[in-house]
Amino acid sequence: MKYAITGHTSGIGKAISESVVHFIGFSKSTSYDINNRIDRKRIINNCATNEVDVFINNAHDGFGQTYMLLDFFHAFKDTNKTIINVGSNVAEDETILKNYEHLLEYQIQKKSLRILHNDLIKLDTTLNLKYTHFGYVGTERILQKYPNMPTTEYITVDNAVSIILS
Repeated sequence: MKYAITGHTSGIGKAISESVVHFIGFSKSTSYDINNRIDRKRIINNCATNEVDVFINNAHDGFGQTYMLLDFFHAFKDTNKTIINVGSNVAEDETILKNYEHLLEYQIQKKSLRILHNDLIKLDTTLNLKYTHFGYVGTERILQKYPNMPTTEYITVDNAVSIILS
């Protein structure tokens, strides 16, 4: 099985790339910006050329993750490929951001991904669409940003990878 992963140079994406045998990665640090239409086309062309089976839409960057899902869907809707979208608990309808107003922009960006995913699974396609979500993940960035966060408030990177790949 061959994987493609966005955001593969750090955090969850890096851990996924270390957990699978065959993968290609796309990150800003390797000149792939999911907010850039041309770069999204390059990602899709690379996935086609390298016969990728599973595309892990992991990198969050504004609405780029949603654009990536839409472009990938249009390119591969008549194939048996799989897209795994990595969402967030913050996008769930019951989530209220009381005392977390700083996450409002992130919330709407992740909600757009979830809503698009839910709309696409209703369409006639052979593409396998999956969506997974969780709260905080104990990535290096999160643990540096919130050094006093209790371990009960986040899942480990390994747990996140297990959820995504299951």
